[in-house]
Amino acid sequence: MSTDVLEATVMLEALRVTELRLLLSKMGKSKSGLKKDLMKRISDLLHNDCSPELLSAVRELHKLRQVSKDARRSSKPSSVQIISMPECVSPGKPQSPISICTEPQMIKLPFYQTLDTILPPTPLVPTCGGIMQNSDFLIHLSENQQTQIQNSRTSHSGSTSVQVVLRICYSESVGVEEDQYPPNLVVSVNHANCPVQCSYSSNKIGTEPSRPCLPIDITPELYITFTNRFSVVWGNFGKNYCVAVYLVKVVSSQELLVQLRSTAVEQQELCRRRVSEKLCSDPESEVATTGLQVSLICPLAKMRMSVPCRARGCAHLQCFDASFYLQMNERKPRWTCPVCHRYAPFDALRIDSLLCEVLECSGEDVEEIEYLSDSTWRAVRHDKDDKNKESAPHPLKHSLMFGFPVTEGNSKPADVVVVDLTQFSSDDEDFQKEETVSTHLEDKSVHFRKSGIVKTSGAKSRKTQVRKY
Repeated sequence: MSTDVLEATVMLEALRVTELRLLLSKMGKSKSGLKKDLMKRISDLLHNDCSPELLSAVRELHKLRQVSKDARRSSKPSSVQIISMPECVSPGKPQSPISICTEPQMIKLPFYQTLDTILPPTPLVPTCGGIMQNSDFLIHLSENQQTQIQNSRTSHSGSTSVQVVLRICYSESVGVEEDQYPPNLVVSVNHANCPVQCSYSSNKIGTEPSRPCLPIDITPELYITFTNRFSVVWGNFGKNYCVAVYLVKVVSSQELLVQLRSTAVEQQELCRRRVSEKLCSDPESEVATTGLQVSLICPLAKMRMSVPCRARGCAHLQCFDASFYLQMNERKPRWTCPVCHRYAPFDALRIDSLLCEVLECSGEDVEEIEYLSDSTWRAVRHDKDDKNKESAPHPLKHSLMFGFPVTEGNSKPADVVVVDLTQFSSDDEDFQKEETVSTHLEDKSVHFRKSGIVKTSGAKSRKTQVRKY
């Protein structure tokens, strides 16, 4: 074992969970689990596959940890503190592509668009040895900020569209942080308490409020033209937090939907290419995909979609309704894809223009469609008499043949026979969900039988199947 690896292993003991997760994320490894699990994962990397980038990142994080400790020891808190967080620490010539910043960056909130920063992220520093701590801050609105608040419209609930909000997150963190209230949080502005909406998962002492923690509106208690004093009372149970105050514009889900429709519509060419990649099969495989079934019912609302969308990182074709998804996150922001359960923030949402066209052309009673390999789609209907009824194929506008050669004047690929097996029934229950067909491309002959076992004359047979996406 080299000296560098031993030194890095010792440095790991001083790092926090957030810093360990950053290392694993940058190295492409899983960042879930307890601190001991994260340390074991990084130790295995150091011993088995140690890279100069990993060693450099461990040294840099350890150095920043020591700088942070020295800064806390030398600080002398007063009753009123308005201080700025330190700037981003980075070496003059970085030795690795891993960028590290000590200043906490609060996550962007789609429903609260930041107009200005009134108080930058400022640490909540304990002033006594007890559990309950109190920190006081002074803020003063500029003329421009005053004008924006006074000119903002008022909703039916009495709140204004432009607000001054208070946000709290962890102070000793790396990267973007979500809002997190400390235990027993109380916020008052000019000696008037502000409502804090939060819930606790248990009654255990020191338990933090459950996420999501929404920004706290302090606008009603502010003096527009005078200096304001606000106090933050919180429970000190060993974690460090910082508080910030922003001037924001409150945006509704309807406004976000308009924004999404104007800036995040995926081109039909890209949508067709995605379908083509799903239909592209391995020529050596005995199973070929002849169709992809997609539901027109939103998995969240259980109703027919009006604005189908998915996140940029999602690999599935299935969409969900953008309007209902935004309304759901407006009430309780989770931003999780209902299909694959991955993180699906507003900035990553994309409207599927190809499925929008299908929704316009299909009847209101159609709940499922199937993309075919000849650049067409057809409605799939399920009823009691015939479990799997399919309508005639519909051509897509600006047809792209998904990689198959097209003969002039013909909408189907050359030398390919399309057979609708739904005209026949199967005695095997396993083949009620999946049809099998064999084609002979030279003489265009097709052979099949009810049992699903296919016999062909001469050429090697190939099974085809319809998948649900």
